[in-house]
Amino acid sequence: MEEYEKQNAKGRIWRLLAVITVAMVFVVLIIASLTSRTLPGDQAWDERSTVGNLEAKNYYIMYTDLMCPYCDVFSREALNHWDEFTEYLSSNDILFEVRLTDYLYEGSGIQASRDSAEATYCAMREDRFWDYYHAAIGALWDDYHSKGIGVSKTATPIKDMPEDYWLKIGQKLNLGEPFEKCVKNHEAVAEIEENTRKALSSANGMPFFQFNRFTTSGFDSNWDWTYVKRYLDAGLEK
Repeated sequence: MEEYEKQNAKGRIWRLLAVITVAMVFVVLIIASLTSRTLPGDQAWDERSTVGNLEAKNYYIMYTDLMCPYCDVFSREALNHWDEFTEYLSSNDILFEVRLTDYLYEGSGIQASRDSAEATYCAMREDRFWDYYHAAIGALWDDYHSKGIGVSKTATPIKDMPEDYWLKIGQKLNLGEPFEKCVKNHEAVAEIEENTRKALSSANGMPFFQFNRFTTSGFDSNWDWTYVKRYLDAGLEK
């Protein structure tokens, strides 16, 4: 009887050790999964074209081309409500990334698509992506889109854009010699071409949105901030 009780006690000890071991393995696996999570900032093409927390829980990507008027509507509405937009990102723990391409140059040979992308990438090298991107959106609105030029596939196209149009935007932002050298020497072309190839493997048209698991393309030229908000909300709901 005494021997039986000893064996039974040993059995209980081994069972307890087994349970503790399994629990420890489970904890280690949880910690490993958390520490090995790929962060949004690690996936970004360039963190200088992002806004928000680089370690955010939610990751929103917009594929765009500055010469895409429908893309510009979304960006312009976000810009016009920038405080509300950034507060939304912060309160919902979102990293928002703009992935700028020369999609329309590759697809339709629109030279301004390549030129605008080059200038924006050159500004990004000076850590001025958002300044330049917003200035370019504003310039296109003032010079063309507000006048009904280039606002859709059926509208009067943009034909009279000066060769130095994008350089002058940089000059107004006091982007100096490194920016101008980058633009004139086409220093960002290889990066743009590579990023556009990557975009074409994911994006179906422009603009293309990948907000967490919610994906969609297009944005109507008559839509306003409420529709931007609907897209943002969809990324949290899906």
